Amino acid sequence: MSSFHNIDDIPDHNEEIGTLKILSGSQSMVLWGKIDAGSHVPNHSHPNEQITWLVKGSLDYKLSTGEERKCEEGTVIVIPGGVDHEVWYREDCEIVEFFSPPRNDMFPVSTDNPYGV
Repeated sequence: MSSFHNIDDIPDHNEEIGTLKILSGSQSMVLWGKIDAGSHVPNHSHPNEQITWLVKGSLDYKLSTGEERKCEEGTVIVIPGGVDHEVWYREDCEIVEFFSPPRNDMFPVSTDNPYGV
């Protein structure tokens, strides 16, 4: 597998909340998402550390640590592994998310294919 990739060559994953692209390595994963306004990701947790960068749009985030925030473009959220979190997408959003280790539970095929397909 090459170390170099072009975002336009990474296949889309059409999900209920929008379109995702992923690139996974052995220790981390990056996800690019175009998420539809009105989408909701219910409260959940995973052992993976997650960093979310809101590139465009607005969303509301709630963490089990008691923190809640309306997030605008440019917000970066760091969620430790094991922390419950929930998100409401108030507008069409573009996000970039990083996971360590990779979210193989979301994209099981990513253990063998960096694009999760």
